[in-house]
Amino acid sequence: MDSIPFLHENQIFTITFLQDLTFADVRRILDELLDAGAFSPSVQENRGHYAIDLDGGSFDVWVHEMEVIIRVIG
Repeated sequence: MDSIPFLHENQIFTITFLQDLTFADVRRILDELLDAGAFSPSVQENRGHYAIDLDGGSFDVWVHEMEVIIRVIG
């Protein structure tokens, strides 16, 4: 499992992942999370897991504060 700091939309996220990911996929996942308001404390109280489908595959994503854990599922 690897973790890297990742700057996106003028915010720094910690991305943790098991499988290799492209930077394009990470950016698109973060865009989906930002659109869903996933980094808002009120949203995090009720929801921390997201299933995100992109052209490049499907991902299980967990969010806690500014940390994002990504697992490729397909």
